[in-house]
Amino acid sequence: MTLFKLLVFVAVIWTLYFQLKNVDWEHAKGLDIKNWWALVLAFVLLVPNLWMEFLKWKVITNSLQVEEKLVRNAFWAGVASGFMSPNGWGNFLGRLIYFQKRQTIYIIFSTALANLSQLIPTLLFGLFAVLLKYGNSNSLWITTALGAVFILLVYFFGDYLLPKKRSRISLIRRLQSIRGRYQNLKWPFLAFSAIRFLVFSLQYALLFVTFGYEDFWFLITQIWLIYLFTSFIPSLWSGKVLIRETAALFVFAGTAVSVPDVIVSSIIIYLINIALPAFMSSFIWLPKRKK
Repeated sequence: MTLFKLLVFVAVIWTLYFQLKNVDWEHAKGLDIKNWWALVLAFVLLVPNLWMEFLKWKVITNSLQVEEKLVRNAFWAGVASGFMSPNGWGNFLGRLIYFQKRQTIYIIFSTALANLSQLIPTLLFGLFAVLLKYGNSNSLWITTALGAVFILLVYFFGDYLLPKKRSRISLIRRLQSIRGRYQNLKWPFLAFSAIRFLVFSLQYALLFVTFGYEDFWFLITQIWLIYLFTSFIPSLWSGKVLIRETAALFVFAGTAVSVPDVIVSSIIIYLINIALPAFMSSFIWLPKRKK
């Protein structure tokens, strides 16, 4: 798997190189900040962005009956460990430090479900953006609609694929034992994830508004395409660095959006939503794990 990720990374770098090679940098336009308010608002929206993620974590911990301070500290520890893992999926590692060993399986799989729920709006809004851009045939509309239904069915009813008979495999037995607890998590996870997706899509679009681009609906739909494309590409580290920039250059190719603005906006959104929260989490004290 690591070799596959490395090959994908090399392919991304190669693609990015050829995209940038063809740019006439001497005459390239962009990087002219025209709307400072948009840049400030993009930073401010980090608060509801993180808040939606925290509410998902609160849903997980509600059944554990733990102190509010512990819940907050575990959340920030998860932000730190997620920053150091590919795609941020290692956020459960930091959270586990604060809980007893008997709660490990529940924390791991509920956090994984919360992470998976964030992928659902990415796919659904991304498919909608595909329709808007390429939906010239009825077959594409039907295929996209069926794809969206399939995604929701797997998310809500995938648990029922587990055998009812007690399995001999330890991992499957543990999943069977806590399956009922997950069903109550799915709707709030999806709701918070959808709101969070719209928030960080708005943040990304505001960065382009910062540089003077005014067609807001066009920017939003293109950003949904970027997130859709990057969701299928594995990353060697958190934040999809270089992968997002490559996808953004591909999506905005042939449009009025300049290459420098695409690159800088993609880097800034990484700094706001990934690097800054990770820096903030570094001030959280990590206690010894309970036995």
